[in-house]
Amino acid sequence: MPNKLENRSILLGSRRVDYVLERKRVKNLNLRVRPDGSLYVSCSARVPQRRIDEFLRAEEGRILAALARRESAEKRRPVPENCAEGERVSVWGRLVTLRVREGRRDVRLAGDELWLTLPHPDDEAARRRLLDSFQRESCREKLTALCEALYPAFAARGVAWPELRFRRMTSRWGSCLARGGVVTFNVSLCELPESCAVYVAAHELTHFLQPNHSAAFYAELARVLPDWAERRALLRQWE
Repeated sequence: MPNKLENRSILLGSRRVDYVLERKRVKNLNLRVRPDGSLYVSCSARVPQRRIDEFLRAEEGRILAALARRESAEKRRPVPENCAEGERVSVWGRLVTLRVREGRRDVRLAGDELWLTLPHPDDEAARRRLLDSFQRESCREKLTALCEALYPAFAARGVAWPELRFRRMTSRWGSCLARGGVVTFNVSLCELPESCAVYVAAHELTHFLQPNHSAAFYAELARVLPDWAERRALLRQWE
C-alpha cells in the first residue's frame, strides 16, 4: 500500500503550525523543513500521535527559527532564477507567482499571479524580456503618477517639470541631474512597496531645491514628505 500523507497542525508557543505527516517504514521520527517553508514529519505507523506531538514540541525552537528565517527571506525581493512557471517575483512589495503559457505575447497581473504569455514559452530569454518590459512599464506608470502628485509643491518653488527616465541601476534607486532637469529612476523600484517609491520620488525632486544631503535638504524633504524617515527605513529593509 502507498504511504499515507496527512495534513496536521500543532500549537507551538502561541503559533499554530501546519505540517505534513507521512507514516512509512522508518525507525525514527524525522523532521524536515522543506525549501518552501513547509514542515514534513515521517514516522512508523506504530508511533502514537502523542509521541509525535512531544517530538515537535521538543523541536519548537528549531521549527520556529526556521519559519522565521523563511518569512524574513520572503520579505526581501525574490529574484527569479529562470523566470519560469511557479517562481516568485515582487510587484510593488507584493509577492506574486509567475505563470507561463503559450499564446500571443502578453503579460498580465491577475490577483497573486503574473501571467507571461509567449509564442515559445520554453524560451528563457524571451520570458526574461517579457518580465523586464512589464517591470519597465509598471515603473514608468507608477513613478510618473507619483511625481505628478508631488510636483505642485515643487512647482510653487519654481521647479520646472523634469524629464523622467527609467533604467536598471546597480547602486541607486534614483538620481537627479538638476542642471539638466532630468530625474532617473531605477526600474527595480517596481519590486518595492509603493511607500518606498514615494520616498525616492520626493527625494530626487528635492534635489532641485538642494543639491546635496545637507540639513537644509532634509528640511525641504520634510516639508513635502513629513514621514520620509520611516519610508527610508522601509526602503533600507528591502535593500
